Amino acid sequence: MTEEANLETTDTVKTHINHLLSELESSETQITPTVRAVYEGGFESQFADCLTERIGSLDKDIEIMCSYHYQGFIDCVNELLKVQSMVKGLQSDICNVDTMLCSNSAELIDSHESLISQRLELKNMASTIQAIKLCIPVLEMYQKLKEEMHNKNYYSAIKILGHLEHTYLPPISSYSFASIMAQQIPKTRQTIKEISRCDLKDFLKTIREKSHDIGLNAMWQSHQTMNTDIPIDHILGRRPKSIEDGPLDFLNFAPIYRCLHIYSIIGEKEDFAKEYHADRKKQADLTFKFVPKLGDSPQEADSYNTEYFCKVVGFFVIENTLLHTTQGLVTHTSIDELWNLFLSCLGNLDQLLLNKDDQPQQLLDLKLLLVLFCQTLGGYELNVTKLYKLLINLYQKYCDSLQTLWKSKFKDVFSKDNYSPLSVDSDVQLQQLMGCAYNVLDKTDAKFPLHLPFSKLVPEIFTLMEEYIEASLQFATHLDLSQTEVDDLVRKSTNELLTKTLNDCLIDLIKEKNLVLSQIVQVSINTSFLQRYSHCMETFVSSKTGCTVSSTQAKDLYGLKMFDNVKEEAKRQIHVKLTEKIDEFFELSRYNWTTNEVREYPSDYMTDMLNYLNNKFKTFTQLEQSVACGACEEAGKHIANKLLEIFLDPSVTQMTRVALDILDQDVIAYEGFALDEPVKGVKNINLLIPIQTLRNVINMIKQSDYDKYIAEFNPNSRSSQNIAPDVLARVLERFLDKENKKFSFKSFSMNKNEKEMNQLLETVIKKLRTLNTAGSGSSTPTMIARKLSRSNLNF
Repeated sequence: MTEEANLETTDTVKTHINHLLSELESSETQITPTVRAVYEGGFESQFADCLTERIGSLDKDIEIMCSYHYQGFIDCVNELLKVQSMVKGLQSDICNVDTMLCSNSAELIDSHESLISQRLELKNMASTIQAIKLCIPVLEMYQKLKEEMHNKNYYSAIKILGHLEHTYLPPISSYSFASIMAQQIPKTRQTIKEISRCDLKDFLKTIREKSHDIGLNAMWQSHQTMNTDIPIDHILGRRPKSIEDGPLDFLNFAPIYRCLHIYSIIGEKEDFAKEYHADRKKQADLTFKFVPKLGDSPQEADSYNTEYFCKVVGFFVIENTLLHTTQGLVTHTSIDELWNLFLSCLGNLDQLLLNKDDQPQQLLDLKLLLVLFCQTLGGYELNVTKLYKLLINLYQKYCDSLQTLWKSKFKDVFSKDNYSPLSVDSDVQLQQLMGCAYNVLDKTDAKFPLHLPFSKLVPEIFTLMEEYIEASLQFATHLDLSQTEVDDLVRKSTNELLTKTLNDCLIDLIKEKNLVLSQIVQVSINTSFLQRYSHCMETFVSSKTGCTVSSTQAKDLYGLKMFDNVKEEAKRQIHVKLTEKIDEFFELSRYNWTTNEVREYPSDYMTDMLNYLNNKFKTFTQLEQSVACGACEEAGKHIANKLLEIFLDPSVTQMTRVALDILDQDVIAYEGFALDEPVKGVKNINLLIPIQTLRNVINMIKQSDYDKYIAEFNPNSRSSQNIAPDVLARVLERFLDKENKKFSFKSFSMNKNEKEMNQLLETVIKKLRTLNTAGSGSSTPTMIARKLSRSNLNF
């Protein structure tokens, strides 16, 4: 069994080896897999034996095949040997034929060489002709280039350069002269650029010189087109002869067009535009820079302003012309940049006002010039809104200048006024005199000659107000504002004139020291009538602006309320003048407190003072009742205080009954004055209250009625009986004899003897001092006068 198994294994290995050998014979790939299979199988020796055996078998097959074909090979060699002899014969025949052909074709070859030489010459001639044909146009173009350069036709020259460079020279680039020409083209182009740049500079110089004429003509055209009523002859000067001419009629734009075309052909149009804008910006810096000429006369300054704005208009008109006649050189953006540069240079017109002496007419001329300037450039699509805002700011400067001028006019009116009631002889005269206030006058039962309570100051003030409103409106028009906005400006300006200028002038007038009482009274009367008729100013403003007073947009002339301040100041000055005059009369008073000479009539100074006051109060009939009554009451209070001060004079230590009676006569005279109603409408009580304190003290002393005062005294009460006890005590001490403690007024009709009266008086004084100690304490004579003058209390 073992031998059989080994035999079967050997056959299997042998079969596998044969299979591997078949793969090696048939496969054209690598033998690596087969060799790996041999080694992995572990039958290397068997494989080697089988391989050797197979090689031997194949060698045998090759030998068999070669033996089989050997005879055919011998036959082929024999045939080749036979062909060799035939080839040698053929070679001999070919040599003979060749010799014969060479001898026969020698003449033909000579003829052929001659033909080739002639054809070469012909070809060279054709090439030369062709080259000449190509070169002649080039030379002609180059000659034309020289001529155009000589004739300064640079636009044609630059076009010829382009043709030479791109069309004519490339085909003949192999020629040396063509290379020389090609090298000259950049130099020629650069020369043309430099010449064009010079032409540009000359053109810029020319437009700077012509800008004024172009701008002036454009402003005249704008004025004619808009058909406005702005008077410009005195601003712009004489009207041009050819007002219809445009910028192209004043200036030859051909140089800038040529330069633009030249740079466009060169391909440097953008560089040219940048260079142009840079040069124009430099010109703009010079043109837009406003250099005020300080010290020049107003006429020279106005002429300079006109020239300046004409140049600016001309500058932008030229830019606008190039915008519409060229492509890409000037754009809306570049014009806006230059316009913003101008606005920044112009600022808020402060530098424009440096050489202005606040003359309204000069400012008005400047406004008209700026309005025309805005209208002209607005027609060229420039945004002039900011300029109109600057004009509104200039309007405030104009109003300030007007107010300064009107201040001097007001003062001139005040200085020339006679401060006397006005008289007119006819209605026509009245109408001419009052102006807009004529319609508000009360002409009921008016008979001429008509006597008006106010002085000529009132109509003259109204006339000045009308002139101011018209002057203010003259500036406020043509500012691109609505009707309501114009009305607001005029009303605001009028309010400022009222509240600042007129108010200050009237108050300064009232405060003048050399103004007498009657004049101040007339000023107060004038102010009252100015206020009464002031609403006619509202109507006048509305008639001029076209904005009705009832319109919700129309603002009131709140400045008219300033008349209240003026009247109040006039009222105060009337009080001051009255008190000063009363003080002058009291300086004439001479009271002898120790006299025993009986007098049954008031003092002379009191009589004169009351007569003076009566006469003055008669002139108060046209004053407002509150002012007249207030002045009368203030005078009464001052008289009462002065009498109190005299009665409580600390230097008075003794007083007789006769002296007290003399003072009582003066008090009675004042009381009679108060009861006679010196001013219509004044209440008697208001005149009597101030003197009541003195009256009660005098009555108490004359009647010796002290018990009631002492019994009802209450230091915590402000009733009429609560007079400071020390005040009464000090007054009573004056009637004591300091040497013998006796009464000094011996003319008294007494029911008791002097000793009893003296004791009674001392007892009263002691009680009063006791009351004073329990109350507010002692008082000095100065304090006594102050208390009495302040309190005005009744005993």
